Formats: sequence, structure tokens, C-alpha cells
Amino acid sequence: MTTEPAPVVLAGDQAAREGDPEADEVIGQLVRAGQMAVANEVFHAWTCNDQPVPDAAPVVLREFLRRNAVLTAEERATVDRLAHGDTIRLLQSNMEVFTMAEAFGGLFAALADPLLAKSVWYAKYDLVMDVGRRFSRTMNTLWDMLGGHSWDPSGNAVITLVKLRLVHAAARHMALAHGWDTARDGMPISQRLEVEELMYVGAYNVQLATKYDFHLTAQQVDELMATVRIGGRLLGIDDTYNPRTIDQANLVLADAAAHHRASSDEGITLARNMLDWMDRKIFPGAGALGASMVRMMDAHVADVLHIRANPPLDTTVATLGPYLYRPAYEVQQKFPLLAPVHAQMFNIASQMVAWYAVDFRDYDLQMPTG
Repeated sequence: MTTEPAPVVLAGDQAAREGDPEADEVIGQLVRAGQMAVANEVFHAWTCNDQPVPDAAPVVLREFLRRNAVLTAEERATVDRLAHGDTIRLLQSNMEVFTMAEAFGGLFAALADPLLAKSVWYAKYDLVMDVGRRFSRTMNTLWDMLGGHSWDPSGNAVITLVKLRLVHAAARHMALAHGWDTARDGMPISQRLEVEELMYVGAYNVQLATKYDFHLTAQQVDELMATVRIGGRLLGIDDTYNPRTIDQANLVLADAAAHHRASSDEGITLARNMLDWMDRKIFPGAGALGASMVRMMDAHVADVLHIRANPPLDTTVATLGPYLYRPAYEVQQKFPLLAPVHAQMFNIASQMVAWYAVDFRDYDLQMPTG
């Protein structure tokens, strides 16, 4: 006789006051014992799913990782089945496109939630001014969760997600130690915010693909949601709030758009920093193209983040945007005069992928130490 799982509930006001008690206690003990720097050294050396937790890990961290950096038998069966499924093949063959959707869709939409933006800001880590690292780490999570061999023993999906769970706990500790107002704002990186951000990595990209007439099959969507749900569990999301279906995920996104979207100084500054970073890292003018791509993905998000309209460029990008999901020759045939702009858009995506692969593929998630 099997027990039916508890129904998933929308992560609302109660979830906004909840953190991750198990991970938070680990970080608290590491801070009190002055062992955060040692923990970071352990993270640097611990990179593969089947790699034992280093003996140098402080006891409290070693015990946490041994308990949590593992898959259940059911989860292992799921990821083994998905390793050769339709979704993995789709992602691997369209990496630039999914990078674009996440970079200018999910990342900026997250900044349009004042509490998500404030959670990033209050971490006071390298994610504020060098916001390119936030892009890198988000891509790290997305690709390590959805890559073709990420869940294999030699992969790093489990490692990446459990590390990120502790990074979130460390950032929560930083915020609470530096003036975060829990009475007004609930918990930094709360269960509600964790669920919302995870859905921006998963279901939001499905919405954007559909918006531009790129339709995933029901099987691909189910496979994606199954993988995202496992990722949520490894990130410390309570099972009660962790969506199982695309319909539940879409409810999370609809609730965020309707009730948790507003301008904030932190969100506006972080968005500006991201676009400025593109000008420096990719090529001058890439930030303007990026701003138009944010507006293409969601004009309301662009308005909330005070990203100014640029009608000529916005119209061009909106016209060409859907063709990022299709072969370039279709653009050349249908819009020969606009082909160079489309090529620049694709170049941005390709350079982001290449930059991440070259500079950050082996960059380990590190925890704030002060």
C-alpha cells in the first residue's frame, strides 16, 4: 500500500516567513566556530556526484552533506530515465536559445520581485557589483541540473544544487546579520522566494518558448518538471511547496506577477549593473540589445526595472526574437536587412555560453564569509 504525497500548496505568506532550518543551523555553527573559510576550501575540492565528502570538512558540514547530497531510489530512477529523454536532447541542441531566455527572462523577472532583489543585495557578496557572477551561477545551476550527463556519478548536478542550498543559507545569515527586517519582509531567500526563483529557471522558460511559437511536447514538459522538482528538493524546498506539474508551476509564476512585482532600488540597480556588465564583457552596445531583449520577454518587467524603451531597437528585436528558436537561414531569407542584428543577438548568446564554459565551468559556488 502506497501513501499518497501531501498536496502541493502555493507558497504564500507562511512560506515567506520560512527559511531552511537544517541548512541555516549548519551555517550558524560554521560561523560561530570560525570555519567558513575551511568550508569554502572543501567546496573547491568537492565537485563530482560520486566523490566522497572531503575528510577536511568540519564535522557539521560533513554530516549535512552526507545526508543531503544523495538521491532517493525514486529520484535516481527518474534522472536515469530522463538522461536519454527528449528534453535533454532539446536543451543540448538549443543551448544559446535557453541561455537567452533565462538571461533576459528569468534573471530579470526575479529582480522585479523586490524581496528577491533585496535578498541578492543583502548578501553583500560578489553578486552585487560584479553581477556577471550571478548570471554565471544561475547558468551553472540550470545547466548542471538539465545537462545530458549531469546526474551521472561523474557529473555535478547533485553537488551544484546542495552547494547552492548552503550558499543561500549563508546569504540568509548575512542578510539577517546586517539589518534585514523580518517583521516587514519575512525571511530573506524564503521558501516562497526559493520556489519562485526555481520556477523562473524551469517553467518560465517553457512559457517564453510557447510565447514565441516554440512548443515543447507534453513529454518534454513532464521531464523538465520532474527534474526541476528533484532540484527543488536538493535546494531545501519543502515538499509542501515544491511544484509537481506545469500547472502548479504556472500558478507560482502567476502569483509572483500579480502580487510580488514592483520596483525597488535594489532591483533597478542590479538590472542596470547587468546591462553595463554586458557592455564591458561582450561588446559596447550589447547592453542596449539586452535591454530590448528584456522588453521582448516581458515589457512589464522592463518597466518595473526602469529599463527605458528604445522603439527602433525594441521593434527590431521583437521581430527577430522568435527566430532565435529557429535556424538563422530563416531570418536571412525572410528579413535580409535585419539579419545583422539577429546575428548580434545570437552572438550575445553564444558569447555568454562560451564565457561561462571557459571562465566559470569549474568555478565552485563559494559561501560568503563576512
